[in-house]
Amino acid sequence: MKPFLLALTAVLLLVACSQTETQKATTSKPAKSQVEEAKPMALMMRAIYEQSSAMRGKVEAGEALDSSFYRFMEFHELEPTDSTVLVKVFYEHNEDFKRAFEDLLKASNKDSYNAMLTQCVSCHEDFCPGPIKRINKLRFQES
Repeated sequence: MKPFLLALTAVLLLVACSQTETQKATTSKPAKSQVEEAKPMALMMRAIYEQSSAMRGKVEAGEALDSSFYRFMEFHELEPTDSTVLVKVFYEHNEDFKRAFEDLLKASNKDSYNAMLTQCVSCHEDFCPGPIKRINKLRFQES
């Protein structure tokens, strides 16, 4: 559990630092994310993205995903940026994502990886569409 928490902390710090430097370089007035602190759910979503990216590398290399290292992050229990998302369909999306995540850990293949991303996009289509393009860039292309 310690390696997972250390990795999660490192990812959060790296994401936060890299975004701040990018924002400073591209704009002279403060971006919305600099003015308002990100809520816990948003921070965990960023960590999930980073974890998904790392998982993609393992799947692409044909390596099995270690369920003791890649754990489901209970993002649905954290404070969201917009509390109106906490409705029944949001929790249903969470369960669908959790099943797809568990299937990926068992199969460790491109199809199950893309299926997990499909669940991410499905929820984001209903609640927070901003990250959809970024999520879709993680997909393996159909051959």
